[in-house]
Amino acid sequence: MMDWQSRVKALRFVILYTKVVTHMSLFVEQLKKRVLFIDGAMGTSIHKLDLELERDYMGKENCTEVLLLTRPDAIQTIHEDFLKMGCDAVETDSFGSNKLVLAEYDLTDRTYELNKLAVEVARKACDNYSTPDKPRFVIGSVGPGTKLVTLGNTDWDTMLDSYVEQFRGLIDGGADALLIETSQDLLQVKCAVNAALDALAEKNLKPATMDQDGDIPIMVQVTIETNGTMLLGTDIGAACAALANFPILSIGMNCATGPTEMAEHIGFLGKHWDKAISVLPNAGLPAMVDGETVYPLTPEPFAKAVKQFVMDYGVNMVGGCCGTTPEHLKAVIDLIGDQPPVQVKKELPAPGCTSLYTSTDYRQDASILNVGERLNASGSRAFKRLLEADDWDEMVSLAREQLREGSHVIDVNVDYAGRDNAADMSQLVSCLVQQVNAPLMLDSTQAKTIEAGLKQAGGKCLINSANLEDGEEKFGLMCQLAKRYNAGLVLGTIDEDPEEAMARTADRKIEIAKRMYKLATEKYGLKGSDLMFDPLVLPISTGMEKDRRSGLETIEGTRRITKELPDCQLTCGLSNISFGLKPAARQVLNSVFLYELTQAGMTSAIVHVSKILPKPRIDEKLWNAALDLIYDRKAPSPVKLSDGSESTEPLQIFVDLFPDDATTQSMKQDISELPLEERLQKHIIDGEKRGIVQTLEAAREKYTPIQIINDH
Repeated sequence: MMDWQSRVKALRFVILYTKVVTHMSLFVEQLKKRVLFIDGAMGTSIHKLDLELERDYMGKENCTEVLLLTRPDAIQTIHEDFLKMGCDAVETDSFGSNKLVLAEYDLTDRTYELNKLAVEVARKACDNYSTPDKPRFVIGSVGPGTKLVTLGNTDWDTMLDSYVEQFRGLIDGGADALLIETSQDLLQVKCAVNAALDALAEKNLKPATMDQDGDIPIMVQVTIETNGTMLLGTDIGAACAALANFPILSIGMNCATGPTEMAEHIGFLGKHWDKAISVLPNAGLPAMVDGETVYPLTPEPFAKAVKQFVMDYGVNMVGGCCGTTPEHLKAVIDLIGDQPPVQVKKELPAPGCTSLYTSTDYRQDASILNVGERLNASGSRAFKRLLEADDWDEMVSLAREQLREGSHVIDVNVDYAGRDNAADMSQLVSCLVQQVNAPLMLDSTQAKTIEAGLKQAGGKCLINSANLEDGEEKFGLMCQLAKRYNAGLVLGTIDEDPEEAMARTADRKIEIAKRMYKLATEKYGLKGSDLMFDPLVLPISTGMEKDRRSGLETIEGTRRITKELPDCQLTCGLSNISFGLKPAARQVLNSVFLYELTQAGMTSAIVHVSKILPKPRIDEKLWNAALDLIYDRKAPSPVKLSDGSESTEPLQIFVDLFPDDATTQSMKQDISELPLEERLQKHIIDGEKRGIVQTLEAAREKYTPIQIINDH
């Protein structure tokens, strides 16, 4: 008969080599039964060892991964020190073993080898402590590296390649789970998750989650600094929204702070995150004592704080980060014991999108979701001129101006013949994501251009758009981009019809919408709440017979999509309705049409927000004339026009109400109109560069330079 260790090894062998068939994850299975204990700080344990730079580190200072080559016994002992205390899982000594980091030590070509070896060393330790009742697990540790893609230290493709090679080694070594940890940049997390998925797919393996069978789970942990955000400014809500649709087992926190500073953010996860949660705090905030970094929190208070997370917030996995020792973990394990997962009532966030920093609900309380339309090369001559001049700072200022006007999301369209649209999209998005706190709607007919923007945006974007004009293949490509980068997707009601691809009637609009919904959700796995249907606003200003009913059919199409696909969102390119009219007439017609659309269920619109007027600001006669035009209602008797002729046609009657000298109204307040002190605040707090020289010159006439710096 086999002893228990042999039986565990045999079981693990069977699991590893039958995963494609059975999709069994013993790690997830155990997680569903009880709280799992992960080990403490690898670095803290290594730094206690008497190691020599040349002999043990091969002359590569701070590259702890080379100890797998020179001192695997020492690494195995560290693992065993935690396992003997009762830890269920240990993290591999592979935190910095991606190609980008190892290149700094001339070890790029050993990336796969080091990661595979890291798992094998940890596995030896686990096999010495595993029992049928308490299996021990190896978690492949993947750190953030030394280059942040959002800051331009590297690019998406290079980082993706770096991580894929790391994951290959971890997977082939036999890791039970993959942990992307100590994450400081949302874009880095998204890149690493995709690298893990790519590496799993190469082996015909699938990610395991709490509600979906699979082979190896992917876990994510972010680091929230003492200021309450990730290093680049992302709050925990935005991180959750940007990662929620990825097939990950869990999200959690580690490093930077102790449990006290983590409490608020763990509380958010407990209430608003519906997957597993992990918490691995530092042993308090570090302090310098006699020239050495000391972590002040001793095992007992550390354990009490961690248990509170388990009991109050339903945390599933606990462990330690910097400064935590085997004794810290023993205290945690002794205090929590075989605690089953605590069920916490959840209040899931409303569906939405995010900037790099914060999240934005698709459905706003006080208005529709306003998507600013002015960064659009297809519709703005001013923006085209900025593109021609490569004036990125002014484009950023234009985006900020739209936020001040009331936009919630910024549409970005750089499709301009004769330019490298993908390069323009990449450059502009890289500028916007750091300087403008708003989600982005990436707008292009070309998938390459869309993806160039997605590779620069850590937040959850919207893709504008997909349709069926070129068949299901291109539609599928856009859906796949939305899935890979966790983006919302605008779906235009257009299909392959050779006579009239653009849906003009409400019947056609809902027919195409339902077909796209089925494809997007069932074939490509997108959530209905992330689909934003555009029922197509077509001009009613042409005078052509086929266009007369365009407005009312769009309103009715909106009403039917809202009723039949209630989990989805709706948006539209509003200004198309008035194409070709005088500016004053356009403003009134756009405003009235938007009002009617929102009454029918429209949840969003791509608009120039400051040019939309509320009903009280529009003369009743103009309002009613716009309604007659929208609903194609002829006058009951001829109306005398300004040239002396008569007409019952709603278009002619409406247009005649706007003389050549009619002006538009503006709802915006220019920054230059603000008091000096408010202008200074806008420049400093919002980072607005436009007009800053003039503001500073005016300020120097009133204040000294030191007063400007300290008081404003």
